[in-house]
Amino acid sequence: MNSLNNISQMPRIGKLEIENMAEGILDECWYGSYPINVEAICDYLGIAIVPVSRLFESFGVDAFIAVDFRTIYVDESEFRKCSSRYRFSIAHEIGHFVLHREYFPSRVDTLDEWAGAMTRGDCCYIEYQANHFAGYLLAPENELVQVLNDEYGGSFARNYYRESRGKYEEVLCVMQRMFYVSEQVIRRRMRDTIYGIDN
Repeated sequence: MNSLNNISQMPRIGKLEIENMAEGILDECWYGSYPINVEAICDYLGIAIVPVSRLFESFGVDAFIAVDFRTIYVDESEFRKCSSRYRFSIAHEIGHFVLHREYFPSRVDTLDEWAGAMTRGDCCYIEYQANHFAGYLLAPENELVQVLNDEYGGSFARNYYRESRGKYEEVLCVMQRMFYVSEQVIRRRMRDTIYGIDN
């Protein structure tokens, strides 16, 4: 597996750098409103999306990006529903494209070799990096803060901890609808944004 040694040498990219790279993709590829169209971003980047019947059932994954970083294979049922789960999966794979493609070899000898490299313990952090990229891409900080401030009628960072639980749940629903992401994603993005705002 010598051809894959460089995978374990990938840097631990920090949150701020990941967010800056996601912002760069949005600045370059996206001029519309929210929720973003992940398929349009793939088109711009030259990445094809190919639905695969029973992908999750057969392999336990919603999506994966090919070795050449030019095709994302995605579970067909999620593709047809265009669910928030599907959108996050595509954004996650875009994250691999942006963050990791230069560290992967251009070819591997077998699918087992590729799968083994992707699941080695010393490489698990790349999944965290792609998840953070996906969350930021789907709900970027500037737009998130604007909605939070609009909903709270002022500075979100100052008012958040004084608000009732009911208000928090109401804002969660607003954010989920606006950005078309899961509750888990928007909770994480709100948490990251709260700690990131200096007020």
